[in-house]
Amino acid sequence: MRMWATSVVWVLGIAVFMGAAVDAGTISTGEQVIEQLRANVQRIEDLEANIVVETYKDGEIDRVQRIRLLLLQPNRMRQEYLEPDYLAGNTTLIVGNEMWIYIAAADTWYTKDLHDLSAAEQPWLVFRQFLREVEDEFDDYAFDLRDDPTEVYHLVGKPTDEAAAYGQIDLWVDRDSFVPTRRMLYDVDGQLLVDLVIRDVQETETGIHLARVIETYDERGILRSIIRYEEMQVDRGLDPTMFDPRVVLENG
Repeated sequence: MRMWATSVVWVLGIAVFMGAAVDAGTISTGEQVIEQLRANVQRIEDLEANIVVETYKDGEIDRVQRIRLLLLQPNRMRQEYLEPDYLAGNTTLIVGNEMWIYIAAADTWYTKDLHDLSAAEQPWLVFRQFLREVEDEFDDYAFDLRDDPTEVYHLVGKPTDEAAAYGQIDLWVDRDSFVPTRRMLYDVDGQLLVDLVIRDVQETETGIHLARVIETYDERGILRSIIRYEEMQVDRGLDPTMFDPRVVLENG
């Protein structure tokens, strides 16, 4: 089984799971909870957000990154680095399985075909998994719903494919909003890799619940990063030309 180092960008995605009105009494299996998460995510038609990633070292902020994210159903994504200066201007554009990467310092575009890469091999592109025509990371796991007297569903995911990125995923999901509240990721030997805590869930004008803050902790419980979604807009009608490779490549 291949293991990938835990990436800050990889964990950004769980803040955008959305809530929906579902009768909790009809949920009896882990797969039903996962299917509800998938259905909720795909309710988004388009999304635009500025994301701030603070990386911590010895209890202090060590690095700050700012990223602009745009998504358009069913298969388009654009990601732009705003800060730090040495990354500013770098852009990733994806339509279907075709990816274009612009490196501002070299003023050069690179292309790549993502067709043969699994979700586990695309941790830096986790946002794509919100799109309807893209595989998500849960495809590599079977989820068991554990008895839990609290107000959350507790799921335990075990790999069903050797390409799975983790040895186990523990996932807690709010029973009312279907927004994840915590995710713990383990390696193949059962050692904790990262503990993700999701906070500050807000409801948009369209009735979608979005988590705005994620805190990541290492196996010792030490804070490693805080990820914040800022200036988030959902279903505002993004201009499709922003995802047109011919337009983007011509304009740089």
